[in-house]
Amino acid sequence: MKKLALLLSFWMVVLAVSAQNSKVQSAINRIKPMYNELDKAKEDIDLAVAHEKTIGSAKAWKVRGQVYYEIARSTDDKFKNLCENPVQVAIDSYKKALELDVKNQFKTEIENQLKLIGVLQINKGIEFFNASQFDKAFNAFTSSLKIDEMVQSGAIDTMIIFNAAIAADRAKMYDQAIEYYRKTAALKYEGSKVYGYIASTERERGDTVAFVNALKEGIDAYPEDNSVLMVELINYYLNKDMSDLALGYLTKAIEKDPGNQTFYFAQGALYDKLKNFDLAKASYEKAVELKSDYFDAYYNLGALYFNKGADMLKEANNIPANQQAKYDAAVKESLKELEKALPYLEKAHSIDGTEKSTILTLKEIYFKLRNDKEEYMTKYQEMNEKAKALAE
Repeated sequence: MKKLALLLSFWMVVLAVSAQNSKVQSAINRIKPMYNELDKAKEDIDLAVAHEKTIGSAKAWKVRGQVYYEIARSTDDKFKNLCENPVQVAIDSYKKALELDVKNQFKTEIENQLKLIGVLQINKGIEFFNASQFDKAFNAFTSSLKIDEMVQSGAIDTMIIFNAAIAADRAKMYDQAIEYYRKTAALKYEGSKVYGYIASTERERGDTVAFVNALKEGIDAYPEDNSVLMVELINYYLNKDMSDLALGYLTKAIEKDPGNQTFYFAQGALYDKLKNFDLAKASYEKAVELKSDYFDAYYNLGALYFNKGADMLKEANNIPANQQAKYDAAVKESLKELEKALPYLEKAHSIDGTEKSTILTLKEIYFKLRNDKEEYMTKYQEMNEKAKALAE
């Protein structure tokens, strides 16, 4: 009797294991395109991996990964709400299967399946990004990267790392953006540009020290390809009235790119601000030498002389009334400086005939010089008409 009980117990165990194995096989069959019963396949495999007899089965967990992968990539509406995140369930299932597969019976098959999920995640990441769902895009891209680590393929998808950084940045997930931009920089992907992204992100989260350091880091890392970073840093120093630092980096920028007229223009503007007339003039002249229709540089050259003449005229007006001869001489010298502005302002006007400041400045100079030459009176009247037309 006791022997019979043991025999019955044995067959009960066999039948229980068989039943659960049957559910695993059923799940395999149900995901086949000819059946496409993903909902029922999910029910079967979830029961199988939860049962004490098959919870430790590598095959069961492998099949669960397959089922959830099929759910994830299905376009059938009736399967969309079967699981909130089927891709992650598939990945976790395959990971569990690899842990249980001590004999590596399914290793190659599982790794191949994981690679397919990685591709699926990249495609989903692109879809999410194009739909401006940047947080979901980031999660999809990073999921793909984690799969690469699991299968230990040895290949590093630098483009996906960079895409993850961009997605995090757009989602205002600044910590994650910096992390993945840094990974991109370490792999030397996108060259100096990635440091511009790092700097921009640091500025977005309000860390100006890190912003400046990122620009400097990129400038040092890519001495032959850092002009964009250099300009960004120079502009920062200009905006902060840190003229000496701006001039230092401008000098470096000009050494690297002596044919860039904008660097000379910026240098001229700085010298102008520092009241260094001669150096400002030399820089502006170099800018127009490199670009013959450089309106801003011509205008600023004219402004140099105009401002100098205006300052001299102001000083003349402070001369006591009983020193008429001295006053007349001072006024005459100031008008000579104003006249020196004319070739540059006239050239600027020829480049852009509708720019208001140029017209008004020329009008003022012509008016002050109207008694010296008849042509200045004519030109004054011309500029006066243009000024009136602009005011209408």
